[in-house]
Amino acid sequence: VARDLPYHQSSNSLRVRHQTSRKNGAGLRFFHWYIEDWFHVLLRLRTVVSVLLLVIIWTGGLLLFAAIYVAIDSQNPEVDCGLGKVPNAIHFNGAFAFSLETTTTVGYGLPNGVNGFFENCPALQVAIYFQMLLSMFFNAFLLSFIFARVSRCEARAAQVLFSNKAIINREILPNGIKRYMLSTRIYDADSMYPIVEAHVRFYAVKHRSMHAQENKDVRHPTKMEVMRVSMPNDDLGAVLYTSIPTCATHHIDYHSPILPPAKRKLGPEDGRVTQDSGFVMDRCGLDLRENDSYTGGQDGLRCVICGETYGTVANLIQHIRYNQHTEKHDDVPVLGSHQELDMEALFKEKSPSRISEKNGEAEESSDQNVSKDAVIDIDKPSPPWYDEYRNYLRESNIEIICIMEAIDPITSGTFQAIQSYTIEDIDFDVEFAPCVLADRDEGRKDTGWRRKLFVGQSAAGRSVKIDLDSFHKTVKFDE
Repeated sequence: VARDLPYHQSSNSLRVRHQTSRKNGAGLRFFHWYIEDWFHVLLRLRTVVSVLLLVIIWTGGLLLFAAIYVAIDSQNPEVDCGLGKVPNAIHFNGAFAFSLETTTTVGYGLPNGVNGFFENCPALQVAIYFQMLLSMFFNAFLLSFIFARVSRCEARAAQVLFSNKAIINREILPNGIKRYMLSTRIYDADSMYPIVEAHVRFYAVKHRSMHAQENKDVRHPTKMEVMRVSMPNDDLGAVLYTSIPTCATHHIDYHSPILPPAKRKLGPEDGRVTQDSGFVMDRCGLDLRENDSYTGGQDGLRCVICGETYGTVANLIQHIRYNQHTEKHDDVPVLGSHQELDMEALFKEKSPSRISEKNGEAEESSDQNVSKDAVIDIDKPSPPWYDEYRNYLRESNIEIICIMEAIDPITSGTFQAIQSYTIEDIDFDVEFAPCVLADRDEGRKDTGWRRKLFVGQSAAGRSVKIDLDSFHKTVKFDE
C-alpha cells in the first residue's frame, strides 16, 4: 500500500501489477478483461483524460456523419437533397456544420436556406435518424458518466485519518498472564457529519525475501492473513464511531498470524500449556481468538483423558485436579485416568506471586531452575520483551494492512480507507498520546457564522476539539 498523501496517509492504491505470457494469446485474454469492463476502466482514468477522450469520440462522430452527408449529396448531383446547390454537392465544411446542428439540435437552419424534410433523399433521412439516435445514447451515457465520476465515494476516504504509527504493547493480567496488543488510531476529519456503519479490518502480508534482487523471478505463496479485531469486537461487526479518535486493536494471541513461531510453540495463554502437550485443540483452518475462550465463546483446550473441552487453562487444571481427587478416593487405577497426568510438568503456573520484577520488566521465576550458586549480572540489562516481535516482523517483512469501510450519508455509497504499517511504522511499548481537549477558543467564534452560512452548521462553541498535532504522537506505556 502506497502512503503517498500528506499527513502520512494513503491514496488507497495497492502496488500490484499483472504479468502474463504472450503465448497462446494470453496477452489478448488479459486485454479482454478491460474490454468486458470498459465502463469502470473509463471511470478509473483521470477526469481530464476521460473528458478529453469523450470529446475526441464525440468529435469523431461529427466528422464521420459529415463525410456520410457529403457522400449522400454527391451520389446524384441532379437530385436536390436540400444540402448543396444543384448540381454542386455540399462542401465538407457545410456538412460538418449540418452534422453539428443535427447532433446538438441547435436549429440554425438548413444549408442554402432550404426548409424541408429531405423527401428526395431517403438515404439522407436514414443517416439523420441514426445520428440523432446515437446522439441520444451518447448524451445519456455522458450524463451518467459525469455523475458517477463526480459523485464517486472513494474520494471520501481522503478525510479519514490513520495514525502514522501502529503500536504494540503488553499488559499483565492479575493472574500473571501477559497479553500483547497491536493498535492503530483512526479519526474522520469531517467529524460534524458522521459516516454510517464504519467498521475496521486487519490483514497481515508476509513478503519475506520476495523483494530481494536474487528472487526477482521466484514465485512466492504470498497471501493476506486475517487478523481478528478484539476492540471493537469483530463478532459484533467491529463497528467504529470515527467522529472522535478511536483505536482499533488486534490481540497478538496464539492464533494471530504475526505471533513469532517460538511464541506459538509455547502454546496458548502466553505459554501456559505447550502446543504439543495434546491439550491444545486444532483450529481446523479457522481464524480464532483466545478472547473467545476466556469469555466462554469457544473451547480451545481438550482433556486428553476424558475429552472434556474447556476455554481456559485454569478451568482445565481444576477439572483434572478434581478428577484426580475423585479417582484417588474411588481407588480408580492410575493407568488411563487423570491421576497419571503430571500437573507440574504439563502446566506452567502463572500467578502474581510467581512474577518478579527485574530492570522494570516482569519476568517469570522458577524455583526449580534457579541454583543457589547462580550469579546474577546486574550490570547487564535484560533485553526488552518486544525484541522477539520486532525481529520476527523484520525477518518476515510483514506488512499490516488496516482497512476501514463506511457509508457516506450524502450519497449512500460505500468507500474504503486503507493504511499500511511495516516494521518502520510500528513503535513498541508505547501508547497514543491524548489528543482531545476542551473547546475554549473564544477568539474564533466570530468565524462560525461563515461556515454556518455556507454549510448550515458551525463547530464554534462546541465542547471538544481534536489536536491533530498530537494525533500521531505516542507516549511511554505504563503497565
